[in-house]
Amino acid sequence: MKDNVPRTCLLTVTNSCVLRCKMCNLWSLDTLDQEINVQECKDFIDSLGQFCPDPMEIHLIGGESLIKKGIFELIKHISSKGSRTVITSCGYTIDEPVAKALVESGLSMLNISLDSIDPVTHNSLRGKEDCFSRVMKAIELLSKYKGSRMKLGINTVISAANLDKIVPLIEWVSANNNLDSIYFMAVMRPFGAPIDWQWHKKNEYKFLWPQDPGNVNVVLDKIIAMKKQGYSKIENPYGQLVDFKSYFASPEKFIKARRCSLTHSAININAIGDIYLCFFMESLGNIRDGKIHELWFSEKADKVREKMSHCQQNCELVVNCYYGD
Repeated sequence: MKDNVPRTCLLTVTNSCVLRCKMCNLWSLDTLDQEINVQECKDFIDSLGQFCPDPMEIHLIGGESLIKKGIFELIKHISSKGSRTVITSCGYTIDEPVAKALVESGLSMLNISLDSIDPVTHNSLRGKEDCFSRVMKAIELLSKYKGSRMKLGINTVISAANLDKIVPLIEWVSANNNLDSIYFMAVMRPFGAPIDWQWHKKNEYKFLWPQDPGNVNVVLDKIIAMKKQGYSKIENPYGQLVDFKSYFASPEKFIKARRCSLTHSAININAIGDIYLCFFMESLGNIRDGKIHELWFSEKADKVREKMSHCQQNCELVVNCYYGD
């Protein structure tokens, strides 16, 4: 049974956000009144511990996780279980008290979204004119408190809008002693938008989707070369960077050599508590029901796993989040 229990969890604590990013529509979803609270999240974590014998890796995601009421209490609770806790944040709300609280909470790693060291490019993608300056201040404040207690990384979405800014960003991260890593994600269908596997062909997304795969290959080849040359902060494995080239060339073609590997390794929760093995398939139930163990080993879960084993879609979980699993 140990091999058939989840090792990682994406726990969406809120869809709300302070930004209006071009690659995400979660903020537009009207779910606030239905969203799970921190106590319900803690109860869910406890229920996982009843049948998952080893500590897990819990990713608290949004929206913007740091605006969730009680978020530091939740991080402390997860940390007390021995699990590794990771948050990705836009950095916009991180002032000195928040920076200090994050480090003291026991958070394992904070990834800050940064798409370019060119303020105009980053601000344009994130929807606010002061977003870049807020990110720089957040990095400064976190560096003041974190020491070796918390890892601090950069998450960057590769898109048409920042393609020519990627290499300078790597060089900047590599020269910054306060940053531990940079992780790249290929631009996908904006989070929260209707499921449409042909989204990249629509005019409304032309500013995000690179029109010339050759230009993408030049940049990706440079990233790969930099990684080989000793730019150790590039966190993506070589295989993922190579497969990014295949994805941008033909997003309809499944990029991985093997099928989705998440059938027994990950459990995913949306902001209203619905439980998924895959966010693109049917829900198994809700964390408020308190029957996580039963749902994980249910006949319904087995049917979803069977569908997943034959899936050939390049979703963000396969291409970006769980590529190495």
